[in-house]
Amino acid sequence: MVSSVVVARTKSDGLEYLAEAAPVAWTDASHSAQQFQSVRDATRAAMRLPSRFRAFALPVTEAN
Repeated sequence: MVSSVVVARTKSDGLEYLAEAAPVAWTDASHSAQQFQSVRDATRAAMRLPSRFRAFALPVTEAN
């Protein structure tokens, strides 16, 4: 089950996530990422970033 959605982008050694502290800051830790309630909200945030970031919405699943 999807518990939240984050904004992510790829880099050479994996993913990094949009951090919640600054307007445009990135973090390697998914638990420090800004959380969104829906894919629509995360996609909207990703599309508002400059195109050089090439970010996308990524659903985060809850581990059981």
